[in-house]
Amino acid sequence: MESVYSSIKAFVLETLGTYLEPLADESTPLPAPAEKDIVFGVADLTRYENKLLCVITPDAQEEAEGEIGGVIMRTTCTVSFLCRGAQYDVLMRKMCRYAAAFRRAVQNDSTMGGAFQNVSFEKTDFFPDAGTTEKQMTAAEMTITVEAAEEIKADTTDTEDW
Repeated sequence: MESVYSSIKAFVLETLGTYLEPLADESTPLPAPAEKDIVFGVADLTRYENKLLCVITPDAQEEAEGEIGGVIMRTTCTVSFLCRGAQYDVLMRKMCRYAAAFRRAVQNDSTMGGAFQNVSFEKTDFFPDAGTTEKQMTAAEMTITVEAAEEIKADTTDTEDW
């Protein structure tokens, strides 16, 4: 799962800005997430002051038969964009636009730069009032499934059957 996280993080850092740029305007700035804005696992919001957080949370992983000598790992995870530090109407637009930019980026590169064999969207959930105080934070959570080949290594330590 750590390699999945690293690949999604790299994709967000390298690609998302291109898709955010046309969606941004004077009233709704959309800075691309920086390294410090991306979190693996559940984010304790009391520890972050970032106006934008991209949180990548693992949900499930399963094996499927692949080609000879390998398996396909299907990993489902949630990629969330949490927005705060602006007026509520701006937070609402940001929530929608970050979700749209990420969806478009993945639709235009369903391998996330060759990191996966395929990436598919399951759904997007919107949380227009995600903060502890009313209208302070919005969030968009996208459930995606990534597929990647995992090579099976031969066990050379057990030589009894040779």
